[in-house]
Amino acid sequence: MLRIRLSRTGKKGQPSYRVVVSDVRSKRDGRIVENIGNYDPLVSGVSFKISEARALHWLNVGAQPSDAVRRLLEKQGTYDRLQRLRAGETLAALAAEVDGTVDETAVAEAVAVAAEEEE
Repeated sequence: MLRIRLSRTGKKGQPSYRVVVSDVRSKRDGRIVENIGNYDPLVSGVSFKISEARALHWLNVGAQPSDAVRRLLEKQGTYDRLQRLRAGETLAALAAEVDGTVDETAVAEAVAVAAEEEE
C-alpha cells in the first residue's frame, strides 16, 4: 500500500520536508516512489507547494495521506477536487485550476460533463 507522507530534510533545528509517495513499510526518509512537493514550516505563513496533478493521481489510485499531509491537502483544496475527479471531471481541468493555466478542451469537457449531470 502506498502512503503520501512527509520526509524530513534540512539541518538540525531547521526542518523542511518533502511531500513524497512511498510504500507504507519503508522508513521515513527511505525509498520513495515519487517526490510531489515540499513544505517549510519555519517560513512565516507556512510555505508549502504540492503538485496538484500528481497528488490527485496518487489519491485516485489509492494512496493514503498521513495526517499532516491530509491537512496540507485540505488547505490547498485538493480533497474538494478529488471528489469532483471521482464525479467525472478530467484531471487536466482540475489541475489547471491550481496552476492557473487554462486548457480550452479540458474546460469544454468539464462543462459538458456538468451539463449531463444536471439533466
